[in-house]
Amino acid sequence: MLCSKALSKLTAVRAYASASGVAPTVLSTANGIKVAAIEGQPDSPLASISLVINHGSRFETALTSGAAHYLKAFGFRNTQERTSFRTVREAELNGATLTASATRENITYTVQCFRDALPYFVDILGDIAAATKFSEHEFRDIAKLVKFESLGARENPVARVLDGVHQAAFRGGLGNSLYALDSSPVQTGDAVREYAASAMQSGRLAVVATGVDAPTLAALVAESKLAGLTSGTAAAADAKAKFTGGGHQIYESAAPVSYYALAFGSEPSSAPVLASLLGAQRRLKWGAGASPLAKLAFAEGFSAESFSFSYSDAALVGVLVSAPSAQIQAAVEKVAEVVKSSVAKAEPEAVARAVAAARLDVAEAQATQQGVIRELSMLALGQGPAASLESVDGAALSQVAAKVFSAKPVAASIGLSQTTAYVDTLGF
Repeated sequence: MLCSKALSKLTAVRAYASASGVAPTVLSTANGIKVAAIEGQPDSPLASISLVINHGSRFETALTSGAAHYLKAFGFRNTQERTSFRTVREAELNGATLTASATRENITYTVQCFRDALPYFVDILGDIAAATKFSEHEFRDIAKLVKFESLGARENPVARVLDGVHQAAFRGGLGNSLYALDSSPVQTGDAVREYAASAMQSGRLAVVATGVDAPTLAALVAESKLAGLTSGTAAAADAKAKFTGGGHQIYESAAPVSYYALAFGSEPSSAPVLASLLGAQRRLKWGAGASPLAKLAFAEGFSAESFSFSYSDAALVGVLVSAPSAQIQAAVEKVAEVVKSSVAKAEPEAVARAVAAARLDVAEAQATQQGVIRELSMLALGQGPAASLESVDGAALSQVAAKVFSAKPVAASIGLSQTTAYVDTLGF
């Protein structure tokens, strides 16, 4: 454990109430790594721990495009202390699960394990941050995985159109793709090592965990290789994300079904409830749903699903439409009319219904293991507290909705350009 002198250098940052009502604690180690934890149920033997790196694809440049995808794939690979075989084998012996994931802002390596195995896996995460080899022979194997994941995303119309709508909305930064293209300049392990060197600075890192208290976790972090990382400033994008309305990304396709994402810029705090106000999803298996968009999609025979993406300084909220290619233009035009006439001018009852649905959706998300990790990561890295809808002002929300859904949107579509409803023709 840490000596008292080292413990005295741990700085309490802040704490928020979690979905379960228990306040997670956030600390800062001597070299600037944020540590956040929530102990959870004391009689549960389960725990999880994640290394969160605030250096996702939004921080890529033209020279490092795709590097975040490769860095994610290098998680739990060969280090100076352990081979990947040893790491996986010992994880299996401990009954643990290892995962790596990436968003536009963060790269996360997560271990789900028993509480008594946490010290061992803190060492594993320390090795990843400080001693990954990035060898060329391993890069060649990883490149195959990256190519497969990128191809899968391009072949998945929903993933592709949502990736495209980010490009239309933000261009660079948050508009950078989550996936490395074949033309990515990252072609060697050394290139990934260089990107990792800028990522693995203590000011960009957080270690978050469940099943342990924050002081204990901070002590474990301070005894690992993470404590030797150089202090750096917290990550900052080249500029604050800026939503630019009017853009339209088109992917030509002669497939029988076309896809169209229509998105609006929003503040991160209001995005979840605005997506619920769009209300395209049905809450009952049988029935049209209560919202105008749900009723329209049910009556016209196409699919419409609302979505939202919240980031530290920006958010997208919108609706994803899919329909037979011959009908997509008419479907999108009708959706746009409903957004302008009904959603932007929502009645108090619709607003109250949207707030209730959003509260349930947020609570369900935060009740999952993945949701807790995301919540802790946001708190630790200063990316804003998790969405709280306990005291939403209905009148204020109506004003926000009128402003957001009357502004110029962006779009991304998969289908023939001849049958596409161009975003600048939709009357916003």
